[in-house]
Amino acid sequence: MPRADKIGAFRQATGEKNTSTNKGINETPRSENDTQSSDSEQPESNIDFTPYLREPKYTLDDVILPQTTKNQIDLILAEIEYQDLIYNEWGMGEKHKLDKALSINFSGPPGTGKTLTAEALAHALKLNILLVPYQQLESKYVGETPKNIAKAFEFATSNNAVLFFDEADSFLGKRLENVNQATDTAVNLTRSVMLMQLSSYEGIVVFATNLIRNYDPAFISRIRWKTQFDLPDEEARAKIWQAQIPSKLPLEKNSDKDLVDFSELAKQFDEISGRDIKNAVFKAVVAAARENKSKEEKCVTQSLFVQAITEIIEANKAASKQEIKLTPVDGTVELPPPQINGENDS
Repeated sequence: MPRADKIGAFRQATGEKNTSTNKGINETPRSENDTQSSDSEQPESNIDFTPYLREPKYTLDDVILPQTTKNQIDLILAEIEYQDLIYNEWGMGEKHKLDKALSINFSGPPGTGKTLTAEALAHALKLNILLVPYQQLESKYVGETPKNIAKAFEFATSNNAVLFFDEADSFLGKRLENVNQATDTAVNLTRSVMLMQLSSYEGIVVFATNLIRNYDPAFISRIRWKTQFDLPDEEARAKIWQAQIPSKLPLEKNSDKDLVDFSELAKQFDEISGRDIKNAVFKAVVAAARENKSKEEKCVTQSLFVQAITEIIEANKAASKQEIKLTPVDGTVELPPPQINGENDS
């Protein structure tokens, strides 16, 4: 399963020895005497990250991004491609001896391609990808979550993988100033451990979030590449629509002329994500398959695409509406005076 050691080459270029494992919070292993008593009373992390390690399924050809975002991805890849020139011949490794991780943050609305791009990036680097689900890291036991985080970094290192944290705002959030109970202490400990891991890590780590405003400023300052993912523009939407259509899918035709116009769909429906378009295509295909026609007559029409994306847009609007909360009050509440003879009408 291990692929080409691009991470090892990156470490050597930045001036570090290529180690097979990450030593956890510190760069040297701790002895029993160095370990805090609270740690010694708890077992080491027993999470098996193997199910979350895989070879990337997507390539950069599968990713359709606005040009500004694509330019950022190209620069990230350039740091790896020209690492010897940058760190050795030009001496950047002499000036940057800490924070050696190639740390990347993808931020933007849901469905804009952050996870897809992380996989494509790993594929371009010929590396595995470790997709770490936060719900697996988080533990109800105080002190366990930091150990789980440390093991994720170690596992990625030993398996030559890009380390990918989705919903990173869950553990990169601002540290609590008023610590009143054990859970507050645990939250701050988790975030401090993540900071220390990020500082000592020597591989490639990608964070993704819909809520970068929730990040602790200390994390933001340590992340080298900050890439914004926006909703696709009209040109990108047209390409995304087209990219979702397999060659075997029967589309509505008239005298061998396609009646499905993806450019028109992109123009008509804006403020939607690539995921919205993908889901709309699935809905339209299912609707076409269940029509009461022979298999030879069934096809996906422009109207089915329009209906599907319209339903998704309406569902998104309903989901984004804030719930009305009623707050009970004590005492008498004065009502406004009634309107008489059309007074105060507007």
